[in-house]
Amino acid sequence: MMKKHWLALLAASSLLLPATAFSQDSAKLLTQAGGSFRIVDEALNSAAGQIEPSAAAGRAQPAPTQAAANQPDEVEMAALYYYAEQKQDGRVAAEAARLRLKFPQFEMPQDLYLQQSARGIDETVLWQLYDKSDFTGIDAEIIRRKSEMPDWEPTADFTEKLARRKQRVLMTEAAKDQNWTDVIQAGGSIDPATETEVDLLWTLIDAYAQTGMKQPLADVYRGILLREGDKRLPDAVLITTLQKAIRDFPAAEVQAVMQKLAVTPAMQAGLQPVAFDLLRRTVADFNANEKQTVPLSDEQLAPLKNAAPPKIEDMALLGWYFLKIKQPAVSAQWFSKALELQADAANAKGLYLSLAAQNLEEEAYKVATTYLQDLSGDPEFLMNALSLRFDKPDMAVIDEKIVASYSTTILQTLNADHAETLAWYAYNSKQYEASSAWFQKAVDWKMAPARVKGLALSYLRLSQKQEFAALQEKYGSAYPNIWDEIRVASPPKGRAAAAVIKPRGIIQANYFRNFQAKRYAACINDLADLRSRGQLSSDAAQIGGWCYLGLGRLAEARAAFADGLSAGGQVQADAAYGTALTLLRGRLTDDAEAIIMAYPLSAERDREIRVEIYFQRARASFDRKQYQKTLDALNARASLVAEPADLSQLRGWAYYHLGNKQVAKQVFQRLNDHLSDAGVRAGLVATSQTDTRR
Repeated sequence: MMKKHWLALLAASSLLLPATAFSQDSAKLLTQAGGSFRIVDEALNSAAGQIEPSAAAGRAQPAPTQAAANQPDEVEMAALYYYAEQKQDGRVAAEAARLRLKFPQFEMPQDLYLQQSARGIDETVLWQLYDKSDFTGIDAEIIRRKSEMPDWEPTADFTEKLARRKQRVLMTEAAKDQNWTDVIQAGGSIDPATETEVDLLWTLIDAYAQTGMKQPLADVYRGILLREGDKRLPDAVLITTLQKAIRDFPAAEVQAVMQKLAVTPAMQAGLQPVAFDLLRRTVADFNANEKQTVPLSDEQLAPLKNAAPPKIEDMALLGWYFLKIKQPAVSAQWFSKALELQADAANAKGLYLSLAAQNLEEEAYKVATTYLQDLSGDPEFLMNALSLRFDKPDMAVIDEKIVASYSTTILQTLNADHAETLAWYAYNSKQYEASSAWFQKAVDWKMAPARVKGLALSYLRLSQKQEFAALQEKYGSAYPNIWDEIRVASPPKGRAAAAVIKPRGIIQANYFRNFQAKRYAACINDLADLRSRGQLSSDAAQIGGWCYLGLGRLAEARAAFADGLSAGGQVQADAAYGTALTLLRGRLTDDAEAIIMAYPLSAERDREIRVEIYFQRARASFDRKQYQKTLDALNARASLVAEPADLSQLRGWAYYHLGNKQVAKQVFQRLNDHLSDAGVRAGLVATSQTDTRR
């Protein structure tokens, strides 16, 4: 029995082992000789002067005309440019001092020393807005200048730097929100082989790693690490990148690159911390790879064993390593050392498994009871650990606290096998009301003849003849052989036992608790356990859809919801709602509309889905320059809910591009009456200028 429980617990704890970053097919992605750099087809190009709705448009900005009024005009600046052209630096300094006195916000223009043919209108205001990353203000200022001088264009230097600044802001903000798809889209024009702003490449690395895009991830790494000659990046950059690579690639791959880069004593010294991290990754890969069975050498492990001061995570790695190579006595020592420094659920599990592997049942059970609170976060593991004593109740009286914990874990995991175990424990100690309740739970979760038998015996001991007769009528034909045994069974002797509490309805299933806490991966693991036991209900499967959706695993979410579409009733309605949301997340607008047409939703949910459908259609149509379709979608949306200011701006620009400037101006004017926004002011400038020319 001990061996059986140890194997079950070892399987249940498999998630504790660090997982390899890539499967076999990804080997040599980092070091392969060839491989083109990935370029996203659609780079972000925004032509200077073109006004489009922006997510940043909601910020209030000072009117560009006010900024211009606080700066010297061309006449005031003429002397400054003349002295600069004549290389009279003293006169330039004096003139600059005069301008600062008259215009306190004056700054030296960027193009002061350019040839006259290369100079345009002073771009100081634009550069000030650039320093603030105020892209809406820049657009408004460009519109203002072009309204005064239609042939004017920003300098190539400003246009180029503005495009890069926009790219940086988009990538940084998307990464902050963990919107990795947007990071990849914004950084699509970056060439990893030539890019000098390495932090942008690191942001791309994180995005590709999070989305599981192996080939472009390897392209970026190679672009940083494998440059040669004068294009080689500084050692500090290479070291940091290698530390990231340890997370994303097998240890052997990273080791090969390190050997290639360690060409100087300074670099060799700098790579020592990386080598130590690489050793950790090597041990973790060994622990996680079932196919890897040849133990590592003592020489390889020596740095981890002898590290001073010792780290808890290193002790844990060694504990799992020795447990895998079937030296549980040694692994128990490492886990015990780690627990002496800090109570930890993972190390408590490791120590328990190490003792169980040595058939030290009492010691293992003591670990489970000592770290009861720490292990409560993994009810599946704790339930299996505590069940050892319930399978052998004659060994000693079980503490009531242990019985309560065991009961709670059973309700959290919906485990019919353990519910039966607890029911027999209660029955054999003559706690018949508790035993009947737990046998009923076990039968509800998963039918089995032993559970029906236990429930029938409990009814007999309680003299509940009516319930017994109903049970026999229900299961008599399914289990014909148990009823004669039930009638002649002797009552239990009533051994000493702790009180067993009947199942409590307030205990939520663990998968649902994880779902509510947004621990979506843990929720999916819990549901997988239920599925493996044949206990996955349709309601639980729908929760799986929401957990997959929370992880952004849209195909799996749709598959989970699809099972509920044929269920009927509320399950079907919830499944249709979840499916529609999943399709909208993937921008499959027409498919989402087809779902709500086929499966009617509540009025509130139907309106929510349609509002999002019309928003996506308006946005997509505008991006494709289909401005009438944009207005049609906005009108349909406005019939359902009030239109927010950002969509009203979209409406204004749609009218503008359709040539209906007067209506566009009215839209922007209404917005301007109650909203201080640079984008709205830019719309007014554009529409007013058109009206003036008429």
